[in-house]
Amino acid sequence: MNTAQAQEAPMQRVEVTGSSIKRLATENALPLTTIKAEELLNRGLTTMSEVAVALTVASTNEPVGGGGSGTMINMRGLNTNRTLVLLNGRRLANEALGDSSVNVDVIPMAAIERVEVLRDGASALYGTDAIAGVVNFITKRSITGVTASASTVQPEQSGGGAQRRAGFVVGKGDLAVEGWNVYTAVDIQRRDSLLQRDRPNITDPAKIAQLGGTPFTPNTSGGAASPANFTIYRNGKSAGITGNPYFAAGCVTPYAVQTTIPSTRTNANGGKTCITDPTYYPELLPEAQQATIFTKASIAHGDGGILSIELNLSKSYIDASDAPQPFGASTDYDRLTASRKPLMITKASKWYPGGSGGVPAVAGLNGEDLALTWSLDELGPVTTHDEQLNHRLVVQDEGQIKGWDYRAGVSYAYSQRNIGFRDNFVRTPGLYAGVEQGILNPFGPQDQAGRDYLESISADGLEYRNADVRYYGADLNLSRTLMDLGGGALGLAIGADWHRESFEENMNMLGNEVVYKVSGTPGRNPSGSRRVAGMYAELDAPVTKQLNLNFAVRADHFSDFGNTVNPKASFRYQPLKALMLRGTVSKGFRAPTLPELYGSERTLVPSSSNWDDPLLCPSATPSVTGTGTVTTDPRYAGLNLDPTRVCNTRLTTLTGANPDLDPEKSKTYTVGFVVEPVKNFVATVDFWKIDMTGTIAQVSEDTIFNNLEKYADLFVRNPDGTLQYIQKTRLNMGGLRTQGVDIGLNYFYPTSSWGRFGFSLDGSYTDKYEGQNESGGEWFDSVGRNGALSTGATASNTYVFKWKHQARVNWSYGSFFGQLTQQYASSYEDTNALPTQKPGQPFFNRIAPYRVYNLSTSYKVNKQLKLGLGVNNLFDEDPPLSNQRLSSRVVFARNVAKPIGRTFNVRADYTF
Repeated sequence: MNTAQAQEAPMQRVEVTGSSIKRLATENALPLTTIKAEELLNRGLTTMSEVAVALTVASTNEPVGGGGSGTMINMRGLNTNRTLVLLNGRRLANEALGDSSVNVDVIPMAAIERVEVLRDGASALYGTDAIAGVVNFITKRSITGVTASASTVQPEQSGGGAQRRAGFVVGKGDLAVEGWNVYTAVDIQRRDSLLQRDRPNITDPAKIAQLGGTPFTPNTSGGAASPANFTIYRNGKSAGITGNPYFAAGCVTPYAVQTTIPSTRTNANGGKTCITDPTYYPELLPEAQQATIFTKASIAHGDGGILSIELNLSKSYIDASDAPQPFGASTDYDRLTASRKPLMITKASKWYPGGSGGVPAVAGLNGEDLALTWSLDELGPVTTHDEQLNHRLVVQDEGQIKGWDYRAGVSYAYSQRNIGFRDNFVRTPGLYAGVEQGILNPFGPQDQAGRDYLESISADGLEYRNADVRYYGADLNLSRTLMDLGGGALGLAIGADWHRESFEENMNMLGNEVVYKVSGTPGRNPSGSRRVAGMYAELDAPVTKQLNLNFAVRADHFSDFGNTVNPKASFRYQPLKALMLRGTVSKGFRAPTLPELYGSERTLVPSSSNWDDPLLCPSATPSVTGTGTVTTDPRYAGLNLDPTRVCNTRLTTLTGANPDLDPEKSKTYTVGFVVEPVKNFVATVDFWKIDMTGTIAQVSEDTIFNNLEKYADLFVRNPDGTLQYIQKTRLNMGGLRTQGVDIGLNYFYPTSSWGRFGFSLDGSYTDKYEGQNESGGEWFDSVGRNGALSTGATASNTYVFKWKHQARVNWSYGSFFGQLTQQYASSYEDTNALPTQKPGQPFFNRIAPYRVYNLSTSYKVNKQLKLGLGVNNLFDEDPPLSNQRLSSRVVFARNVAKPIGRTFNVRADYTF
């Protein structure tokens, strides 16, 4: 069969992702998509994050709003830890904290030659944990000369979000003539922060109210504010009466920057308070910077042998800003026990309203103790610093020996992540003591003693959490042809590999003092390791010139899970020159990740959202927080229940590793065809089906509160009825089955006078995505809504699209090239997690199909200089608003859209 690519270049036998036997690309029975580096640029993709998000078979979300772990590829919506990411056919070290997925941002963009996406799941060559598929980033084999490049992406709207990238590639030595080559590729990129207030289209109160979200209006609960709001306490509990010393004056604060507005709530609990302007602080895109260096040295030897060394170094950081640190009864005080306690001020403090410190008096306040909700706006927004270091060394030799092609290599990879406080964090116990002792003024600017005290309890510049992952690997592959069959020589490959992976995390007690914006469990230092040894064999049999069969099997020994054997078979049948049929079937096996097994031991943490305690603050709609009232059941009358502790608050949950987890298993099937009905037009259609058992996930809070009867046993209570914790540890929950069709179209039309025109489309249709919350339980189909197990939980913000595609039209004429790309995601139901969010009821939201067009052009000025211009989001499509995070101030559908708007990009490449 002739393909478009075949007519443009001589066919060469190459090793493709998913097989260890070299073959012509058109002989491949596997559903493989190859994207060359030039095409990535033609699509307007300048970073690895953009490449990952653009894959049509992926449900990858670009990290926004402070996501520090980087970009993880999520194929088929099966979660990032079920997608195998490789660099030149070998594994990398996983991102250090999760130790389950590769952050593709560490891969050197400047050195990439092509990206190969294997869409049929578990590979008998690389390891059977590739349940969703394999993405293999392949670097250039050799480079000579010097090329420098620079690019910028500038948003049309002001405020931030600009990206800048610079790089150079330098190489020397002709591998074919001189027998050696050395090259280095350097890539540096930076993205500026973008605040939500700079994109008012994402904060439209009317639209957010229509979704059932909390509009950005003053009609919200008091919360933490600056100056502080107060609640009167009598007999040790809230009297339900709130206020603020500056409410009577319109909440005009004595600070240099006005960040508060009056609340319009009229009821006693929440009335006469000030609130922080909810549009002032949220950040849509954090500041980020990254530098990557890739060096490869190769030397030829013998008859076609090549010894090579690869070194990859990467350093990146994300500095994410958020609202100032809050304190009070509704915020965490002690993370280890998930406890919260009131921040109290008494009339003994000179800063008490009406006292000697000058804080305005409040009518009707008679010296009662006050519980405060205070936001440290005086210091400004907090900023966390999240830094990643990665390096990887590979030594490889390939050649021939006694009739066998061989490839052998050893590798070492290291990933480290450090998280700390950059700006405006203080220790919580110290702040409580400062208010109690009358040093700190929660109602106005600090005097010199207060400023000195805040400096003394500052945590700025300190790290509270670090983790590292180390990977050691060795592999050997031998292949050769055997006897001749009707269609060619029988091919055999055998191989073995071994790797050891370890992770270690350290979290000091500083996190328990600061509490705010802290991840992990202070004082815990989990660690674990695993060794995996595998052997595999592959047999490629061209039975006739029309029929090719391929069989592979892999046996692995896990140091913690014993032995597993997983086969794979595929066929390729070409009855006509213009038609090829193909199919594969394979089994997969994924052991739980090391943190899932050996991570932080089970510990108490606050719930991720506010809830009403179903027993002590019952509600007719328990999934809608804030609708409950304190129980009047006489059995609990002696508890002297504080409404702020049991209603609309963060409840205690139990999370952590589960050493009793079992592996996941899968079966993957594909069948399809490649057809060339007319010259220069190639179409591919592949049906795929994946069935999994023992899927590892955890029941989400939304799921629990939407079905309290079903999950009643997850609520563990003390003898007096108070809640001890809600169990949320990971479990082997049930099965998952998904199926669909991938479609590829490629057509080009050459002319003698007007250059060449082209069209291509890559699309993925998902027909079914069914998951179970427990083994043997009911199946739930999630196509067109949030995936049941898509990010390792039963409810998440990753969605399974019915249809997703990328279509391209291009024109090349002499030195000019232009391409228009459309990225399309089909309509889907929003989270709609509440009982009032169902079809025909208030706040039900369906997100319309979302289309974004990118235009890119390039022009070769001469042999040295190439210029590029482009516009991303050509028609300036606003991101669709979503109710997927009702309690959040960031409500755009981040799974399909960026908040940045139309951007212009300029690129220049110069070869010396």
